[in-house]
Amino acid sequence: MVHRTPTRDKNKQLLVESQQLDQAIANLPLLCDKTDIELKIIQKQIEKDKSRILAEAKALKPVARLEDISVFKVKKQVRKNKSLLYWFSAWTVDGKTHNVYLGSCASMDAETALKKARKLKAEALGIAFAD
Repeated sequence: MVHRTPTRDKNKQLLVESQQLDQAIANLPLLCDKTDIELKIIQKQIEKDKSRILAEAKALKPVARLEDISVFKVKKQVRKNKSLLYWFSAWTVDGKTHNVYLGSCASMDAETALKKARKLKAEALGIAFAD
């Protein structure tokens, strides 16, 4: 499942800007009464901006994928009156879901578990990760 993250929103906004630039290129001859040479110069500038925007959006994809992670507690019954709590996280790589044990709830808090999950997910996806 894909969650809403700030990076994913930024990526979506960049893609919308790219589509708007496509529309601007298509409507350029109708909107301007410039010569063909001037129109080609303006069109090349718009295409240059579009390629910059698309490159930025492509670079944000792995960052958004790393942001989209959650950790959860799993309760395990060990004996009749005793149970243990563990931190787990799950993500998908190449169509397969990976449920990953992060540690005991007694030894780490949610923030530490989230950091550990991001690091492990980055390793699994082959993405460079910096704390």
